[in-house]
Amino acid sequence: MYPKILIINGSARKEKNCYNISKEIEKNLEQNNISSKVFNIYDMNIEYCTACGFCDKTGYCKFKDDMAPMYEMFDKAKGVIVISPVHFNCISAKVKTVVDRTQAIYASKYILNNSSIDRNKKRIGMYIAVGGAPAYEGQYSGGDIVMDFFFKSVNNKLLYNIQLNNTDKVSFEENEVFKKTFTENIQEYIKDIKELD
Repeated sequence: MYPKILIINGSARKEKNCYNISKEIEKNLEQNNISSKVFNIYDMNIEYCTACGFCDKTGYCKFKDDMAPMYEMFDKAKGVIVISPVHFNCISAKVKTVVDRTQAIYASKYILNNSSIDRNKKRIGMYIAVGGAPAYEGQYSGGDIVMDFFFKSVNNKLLYNIQLNNTDKVSFEENEVFKKTFTENIQEYIKDIKELD
C-alpha cells in the first residue's frame, strides 16, 4: 500500500523547525485518515546526480539507493509536501540532490516520450520554506525557482507555497501567528486531497 502523501523533510536538524512541521503535517493527515510517509532525507543514502546520461537512454536512474523506491511513490501519491530550510536564498543541499535525481522522471517524459509517471493523474504539491533570518527581499527566490521545476517534474500542481522567517529568534512552535496560517493551509490542502478521491 503506497502512502497518499509524501512528506520530504529537508533539514538535518532533529526536533527543530522543519522536523516539527513535518510531524505536525503527519498528525493532521492521520487525523483525516490520509496516509503519509515522512522522508528525513538527511538520514537516507541518496547519491548525487552525476549527469551521466543513463536516464536519457533508459528512463530510470542507475543508482540503486534510498531514492530508488521514491520514484514509484511519486507516481502513486496524491501529493508531495517539501519542507526545507533556506540556505543562501535556496533549498538545502540534500533537497537539491532529491530534485536533481528526478531528472530520471524528466528524461522519461521529455526525452524518451515514455513517461514513468502518470501525467494525467492530478496531484497537489506544497512547499514550505523555513528561513532563520528576518524577512528580506529575495529571501526565498532561489528555492521558489528550483521547487517550481521539481513539482512540475513529479507532476504535482504547486498550490501551496508557505514561507516562515525569523526562526532563529522565534521557532515554529512559538510562532502563533504563523501556526494559524499554517493550520489553515494544511486544512485547505487536506480538503483538496480529499476532493481528488
